[in-house]
Amino acid sequence: MMIKKIFRCFCVSVALGCCWQAEAADFASLIPRPAGMEQIPGTLSLPSGFKVSVGSLPQGIADEAVKFVNALNLATGLDAAVTRDSNEKCLIDVVIDPSLPTEGYGLKIKSDGIDVKASGASGLFYAFQTLKKLLPPNVMAGRRGDDGAAYELPLGQIDDRPRFEYRGFMLDVSRHFFDAQQIMKMLDLMAAYKLNRFHWHLTDDQGWRLPVEGYPELTASGATNRNILRSDFSTQTQWRDGDSVAYGPYAYTVDEIRAVVAYAADRHIEVIPEIDMPGHMVAAIHSYPEFSTDPASEKLSLHEDFSHNIWNKGGVSRDVLDVSNPDVMRFVRTVVDVLADLFPSRYIHIGGDECPTLAWENSDACAAKMKELGLTDVRALQSWFTKEVADYARERHGRMVMGWNELITEGNADMEMIKAIDPVIFCWLGGEDKAEANGLRHVYTPFNGGYYINRSYADIDQIGAGRDGALALTINVNPPAHANCIGVQGTFWTEQVDRYQDLEYLALPRLLGIAEQGWSTETDKDYDDFRARVAKDTEYLDLAGFNYGSHQLK
Repeated sequence: MMIKKIFRCFCVSVALGCCWQAEAADFASLIPRPAGMEQIPGTLSLPSGFKVSVGSLPQGIADEAVKFVNALNLATGLDAAVTRDSNEKCLIDVVIDPSLPTEGYGLKIKSDGIDVKASGASGLFYAFQTLKKLLPPNVMAGRRGDDGAAYELPLGQIDDRPRFEYRGFMLDVSRHFFDAQQIMKMLDLMAAYKLNRFHWHLTDDQGWRLPVEGYPELTASGATNRNILRSDFSTQTQWRDGDSVAYGPYAYTVDEIRAVVAYAADRHIEVIPEIDMPGHMVAAIHSYPEFSTDPASEKLSLHEDFSHNIWNKGGVSRDVLDVSNPDVMRFVRTVVDVLADLFPSRYIHIGGDECPTLAWENSDACAAKMKELGLTDVRALQSWFTKEVADYARERHGRMVMGWNELITEGNADMEMIKAIDPVIFCWLGGEDKAEANGLRHVYTPFNGGYYINRSYADIDQIGAGRDGALALTINVNPPAHANCIGVQGTFWTEQVDRYQDLEYLALPRLLGIAEQGWSTETDKDYDDFRARVAKDTEYLDLAGFNYGSHQLK
């Protein structure tokens, strides 16, 4: 395909007088590793006041150059500038190449300038992210370096594109709450490592964090807990607050959600909201007991869960939504309306995992609903519910749904109903082969395969979840070679993590392994090499103020 030339600028770089000489980075040190690269001897020193021409680029693409220059100037004081004047001498030559994939890009760093090519804004964003990572670590960290320092780039060529379209990080904010600023910090890290999906697990049995007009108790009683578990991984201790200490109410405002979504979009990260249903809904049922099959708690003999008490522990509650209740279905549709309004993502994640059927089996109303629908197995009632939600999301809002693998792996799930809505399946407990056999797109996030990055570190931590996680486990897992596998996700559940510094400690450096798995080709995998690259990147992590499991790098 013909490459459309947008501009051609040229200038010879001028080395700065400086108080110290920064060593140029090595292409081979990049995380994630580029798809193709060739480094040659020599460096290009960025001169003060250099120009980046955007010529006639559409503003949406030109904005990526503006963001790059602004960030560079803040960190370096180089006083670079963006220009549309094709007569000015410029250091950077940008080319639009429609043949490149959406997120692909090319860089050619020469002794006299830089050629950049991409097919659009996201590819250009990743090209500039790579340039920032090749410069001293204060640039990516957004910290001002020493005045007069030289900023050099290694010479050579990079031709890069991602292995998977979905490269994600999921954060559970129900069990323990993390505020918008903390989430934005994680979004910065995601962008630095070319992760592009933030899966926001907003509700569960332990807390409801999404404002829903008409249902104020969700973000009042449903967002408040007691006797919450606390952890301190630096001292390896855990304790509970006590029943007299309220945790919350913790919920996001509409403005905070919109701010997170906009912040993510500026970094080419799509925010995918999750409301887990029809199970994992105790926070909602605690707020509105009429949503249960047993509003008056008359069936406590079946199980203590039917007290509707909000949970402050892990596990699976048997108190689930009464899907036969028209008021419940009206509530669910309202939730979908809110998600469609707040989140521009094409997808809404509706959970569907770990949904016991005991409540439905002991409900006359659910039995009547099954008879009305011609269903012979109670599990098919969940399949029907899933299809109802998916159909509404698609017909009313043009949204598609995602869900956990139980949508297809639970015994007697109605595969025809599920296939009809074409969901994306998140495979945490198997299911990838079944998803592939049924032509369903799926995301790989195995709980015991190093992708549940809330796990404690093996042989290191005495508290936390599992105590079986390690960086080596994350990087040595191979995503399935399925045509319908669209990507990978690092998943973080927070039952045993309430401090943000501990979230970082457990997520890092393993989330970098997820980034490597999602972007780089499988043939490039070498754990010792990857660990060495992470060790080098701790310069950036330290400057940016991230906590991480340094013991994984020894």
